[in-house]
Amino acid sequence: MGRERSERGRSPRDDGVSDTWEALVTTGLLGTDRRDPPPVPPGPVADVVDDTLDASPAGRLLTAVAATVVARRCGMVPRPPQPLLQSPPPDDRPLLPVAAARRWHGIAAYWPVLEPEWVAAATAVGWRPSADVLVAMLERSRRSPDRFAAVIEFGGPLARWLIDYLPDHLPVPSGRARSGEATATLAVPAELQAGFELTPAEFAAVVVTGITDGMFRWAHRTVLLNAIAAMPAAFLDDMISALAAGRAAHEERARAGEAPLSGAPTPLGLWESLIELATVRRDMLAELTPQLSSHHDDEEHD
Repeated sequence: MGRERSERGRSPRDDGVSDTWEALVTTGLLGTDRRDPPPVPPGPVADVVDDTLDASPAGRLLTAVAATVVARRCGMVPRPPQPLLQSPPPDDRPLLPVAAARRWHGIAAYWPVLEPEWVAAATAVGWRPSADVLVAMLERSRRSPDRFAAVIEFGGPLARWLIDYLPDHLPVPSGRARSGEATATLAVPAELQAGFELTPAEFAAVVVTGITDGMFRWAHRTVLLNAIAAMPAAFLDDMISALAAGRAAHEERARAGEAPLSGAPTPLGLWESLIELATVRRDMLAELTPQLSSHHDDEEHD
């Protein structure tokens, strides 16, 4: 009797509960029709299984699983207390406006070509990122050393604090950031890049005429998007107006049943994509740059 009590007084770990648990999981996956429940080592768990009211294989398995879960939890030993989490260093920069934070989430989802400029502009103005934006940025940039370095600079003390306390969730890229520009240059053909030396109206005319005449088609969409993302910000208003006029003329010809000027139809989606990107970029810069925001507010009041 004393020997029996001694055996039943062992800890669940000493009674082989871990091995029993693995056997129970395997039986549960296979089903009791294909494998009988494993024997439970002598002890409290075995007593509970022996006393079950449902003596079927499935009933004994469920009882053994429930009793084993309790035994495993009772056998756990608390870990040593962890040091208290230290607060991140103070950051006196003004918090990023809600509209700008919302804009970044939209850019990340639909217009990632604008992400590098968004980060650069927010850093230059001196905004302090909100936690949701910063964590998402670190996650998105962790495979690119250049982009990661730009995000760390924008994030300031909070970014470095997050990296120290969440290394498993926010691993630092293994490579090194290149000196100079923190982001790669967008691929823009030389003939379009040369247009950046023109006036805003002249460059907008080059793009619209190229689309209307068929020189730029849907296959050139990425090239045109890169050009709009890389051109001087001062070109945006003229470009939006010119593209809107080009789209209107395109729709008018389509309603009249006229053939395209180039002989090949230009998808309406090309006009829409370019207008949307240019508009998003203009609004993005206005939200990040107080001077631009005030300028557009004044125009609206006028």
